[in-house]
Amino acid sequence: MFTGEKPDLLDIMPFREDSIYVVGKDGIPQHWDGEEWLPVRTENTNPLMGIWGPNEKCIYAVGIGGVVLLYNGKDWTRVDTGSYDSLNSAYGIDENNVFLYGVGGRMLYWDGEKWDYREPNTIHDLFGMWGEDIDHIHTVGGEGIYRFYDGKEFHRREDLTDEEISLFGVWGTSGENIYICGSHGTILNFDGTDWKPMESGTEEYLLSIWGTSAEDIYAVGDNAAMLHYDGKKWSPIEPLKDEYYTKVKGLGPDQVYVAGENGTVIKYNGKEWSDMSL
Repeated sequence: MFTGEKPDLLDIMPFREDSIYVVGKDGIPQHWDGEEWLPVRTENTNPLMGIWGPNEKCIYAVGIGGVVLLYNGKDWTRVDTGSYDSLNSAYGIDENNVFLYGVGGRMLYWDGEKWDYREPNTIHDLFGMWGEDIDHIHTVGGEGIYRFYDGKEFHRREDLTDEEISLFGVWGTSGENIYICGSHGTILNFDGTDWKPMESGTEEYLLSIWGTSAEDIYAVGDNAAMLHYDGKKWSPIEPLKDEYYTKVKGLGPDQVYVAGENGTVIKYNGKEWSDMSL
């Protein structure tokens, strides 16, 4: 299950500089309180693949076997959605608009009262979601899958890449400026009219993309791949640790966090990277 002494981390959710959550293959959520990482024991033993929450009193962690854990600010409890298909992550707009998505095109939606299935019109795995609001959400997945949610249903869009390219992450500054990353060093940009490929300078699998503005975007992935976009070009970042990076998220230009294998968590403070691993 592990490649090292520490669990491989698969997702990270920062709320404040002294409140960050990570999940990974050991199935144990961990919380950073500003001084140390503290594991949160639950009844779950399944690997946790993703974590998301609109606030610290509503955090979802999802994973293998369809496990869904919900944190209310005090306790983690297991949620029965009625589905047991493995989930890759969660994303939402607020407490009453939450999507859980994963293997085989599985897509669950919480409307504040009940869980429903949403048809994404694909049998391929879903890996990433991002949106401006509940009526404009972009979803990406395996074999070049891209879907657009209009608040009621998911619409097929022309596949953006060849089928051998999987798309893992999506993020944007607005509906007129969206970025997608994927396998084989793929980065795509939507300018409001067309999707166009960007020169990443790498062939590594890029698993996650996030930024603070159109001139400050990060992408991370396999074999310690770390890239930064300054609004003009993508440039490699010298990695602080030689690890496999799975997610990048942040709170601002001086609070950027990257999670990865072997308990890796690194932080950028606007000037330099530092190690805050488990």
